[in-house]
Amino acid sequence: MNAFDPNCPHCVAENVHGTLKSDAPPAPCRRHILSDPQETLRKKLTQCQYCFKSKGPDVVLQRCGGCEIELYCSQTCQRAAWKTHKPKCAINRAQSQLIGATGVNLLKSLRAFTGKHRPTISEVGVRALGVLGDPTRTERDVLLIALRPRLDSQRVETAFWVTAASVVPLSYFPTADEMRGQLTLAADANRRSGMAGALFVVLVDTGSGITNVVPVGFPEGPDNLEPLSTTWEEFLKRRLNAGLVV
Repeated sequence: MNAFDPNCPHCVAENVHGTLKSDAPPAPCRRHILSDPQETLRKKLTQCQYCFKSKGPDVVLQRCGGCEIELYCSQTCQRAAWKTHKPKCAINRAQSQLIGATGVNLLKSLRAFTGKHRPTISEVGVRALGVLGDPTRTERDVLLIALRPRLDSQRVETAFWVTAASVVPLSYFPTADEMRGQLTLAADANRRSGMAGALFVVLVDTGSGITNVVPVGFPEGPDNLEPLSTTWEEFLKRRLNAGLVV
């Protein structure tokens, strides 16, 4: 067998392909010791998609009956959001029909995993794109996270394994024009709630191609995030691959 040559583009390409396609290691069977038992930040970011109220004892969120994805705290909010949600709802329903029952189940699992780790995914999206310093980055770039399913996982937060993450041009995606339209709607909705705008994080299962596009709102103001002791990619991998929920 030939040795791996880091200066050979073919060797590098084969190595990257192998990493993305490799099976995930066995999943831990218990909650991570550093996970927040109350999942405080995760619950705070589980919100009505119109008024952005967080889920709580007095706020019960119901899913859209069409796409079964978007959450609303009342029929009033759902009706108010329908004008902007209608095209997204149609996209979500079309995707479900295209990927079939098996794909739908995998997508539901990916969305649940995303929801569990939304605080970490949101923070890394802001760090990776540097939107607090340059909000216009959202118009050009997205954060792409490649994952593999952990078939032995018994917990939502360990259902997938992150193999790689990088910032890629929005134009990289065949549906870039459609995504730009959805990003504009997400940014407008977040500005209505006092945020500066929204960015996209795209999570993709590299085996099946199943994709979850997640809008992330971000605030105005200077970049005052606490420095990390490692890269944002390593921070992301450590938290998600360990199943650490905050």
